[in-house]
Amino acid sequence: MNATLRIPPALALSALLLFTMPLQVAAQAPSPSPSLGPPATQQELDAITERGRALYAYDQAAWHGTDAAHAIAGNDTAGLGFYIARRTATGWTVDFGTLDSTGKSFVTVFEAQSNDGARFTAQRLTPPRNDTGFLVAAAHAIKTVEAQFTFDSAYHYNVAVLPRDDGTMYVYLYPASSADAPAPFGGDGRFTVSADGLQILEAHRMHRRVLWQSFAYPKPGAHLVAGFLHEVIEDRPQDSDVFLVLWRKPSIPQYVNARGQMYFIRTDGSIEYKGPAGSTPG
Repeated sequence: MNATLRIPPALALSALLLFTMPLQVAAQAPSPSPSLGPPATQQELDAITERGRALYAYDQAAWHGTDAAHAIAGNDTAGLGFYIARRTATGWTVDFGTLDSTGKSFVTVFEAQSNDGARFTAQRLTPPRNDTGFLVAAAHAIKTVEAQFTFDSAYHYNVAVLPRDDGTMYVYLYPASSADAPAPFGGDGRFTVSADGLQILEAHRMHRRVLWQSFAYPKPGAHLVAGFLHEVIEDRPQDSDVFLVLWRKPSIPQYVNARGQMYFIRTDGSIEYKGPAGSTPG
């Protein structure tokens, strides 16, 4: 399965939610884990925040850039095997194309550009442009990861390729959402890939299963205060947890019980350690 089909994010969807009545919290956190590991350091939490924010920015650029490209491409999707977003000195560029037969050149058919990551202008390149460098490496990285990733056939997937300072890349695969259905969350992974895109250096599963997120309306007299998520793989939040908080509208923070350690993700993506789980979030 190829994850290059871009599905725009849905609006206003969330995880299990906490509501408050006046002077009352309507949900309790789970009991502490019997085998509680050490919590993440603030440095580790800040790194998760940084990656989650970068993933969200990429996702938004890819979403709006794809909308702009679709507006001029119509049903003509020939040669559009990949979409690859890049942050530039002036904003974002999203390139649409495919690798040539040698695998040494990326043939760009459409390109969308933006100064703010939201309003994109797209153009068809006639003739198509042969690119090298990052676009070639990123396309190979997507192919390499897709060949190893276990997809859930019930979902389309989005992909993000984020360059790292050492020349390697993070490749994220995560289930796509649509505007007319609940949002799938989880079943996602982050892969560290070599600079040429041909070798996976580390595979990190963020969440095992895909969960449907549905919007829940508060009862009269109550108001929505936070989402809640239970992690089972690691004792710390994941990059896509931050992504979810930034992406969800209306914006609400999120509590994460990560194997008995409670964290709080603010609406700006920053993370605070709250202590062992087992008491009412506060």
